[in-house]
Amino acid sequence: VGEFLSKDLPQKEYIIEPCLPKQGLAMIYAKRGIGKTYFALFLACKIASGESLFSDRWKINKKWKGLYLDGEMPANAMQERLKTLIEYPDKINNNLEIVTPDLQINGIMPNIGSEEGQEKLEKIIKGFDVIIVDNLSTLARHGKENEANSWNPIAQWALRLRSQGKSIVFIHHAGKDNNQRGTSKKEDVLDTVINLKQPTDYNSEEGARFEV
Repeated sequence: VGEFLSKDLPQKEYIIEPCLPKQGLAMIYAKRGIGKTYFALFLACKIASGESLFSDRWKINKKWKGLYLDGEMPANAMQERLKTLIEYPDKINNNLEIVTPDLQINGIMPNIGSEEGQEKLEKIIKGFDVIIVDNLSTLARHGKENEANSWNPIAQWALRLRSQGKSIVFIHHAGKDNNQRGTSKKEDVLDTVINLKQPTDYNSEEGARFEV
């Protein structure tokens, strides 16, 4: 232990302070239609531009390179949403890359629950600091959601990427009870779990409004 304590290790650093450390693993989940993808894209844009959010309550102190893996949105719909979020594209430049099914061969995204899919993605992931996986239901096509063992290959993949200095944000659906859908074992390796809920006085005309 003396040898370990004497090692010159890097100080803890945050991608988003206080909720996403560098080499952090996080999950954002919500029911359908709450605004998960808008929220995740919003985070991706802020991470890439180095801008804090929520009146600086969530601090981002520098630009990070982000990779957004989308499993279900049409590319043109993703483009429309990004246009509403990015006021000054020059601030982001090449710091954010989007991978969508429409732009893949046969429209199929790699399966993060398989070794083959993980190997394909790791060739792309090398140059990025933060990977946003939107969402587990479409990109983790392995086993059954309710079985703890089905999560193991994804957890091991996430831990391997963490050891390479990457941070990962998983986007997931909520079940009928408003807990994250499937096995609770998903949360064992995560630093942060964020639930998006509509306020009791929510009106649909307000668009994406929720409690974090």
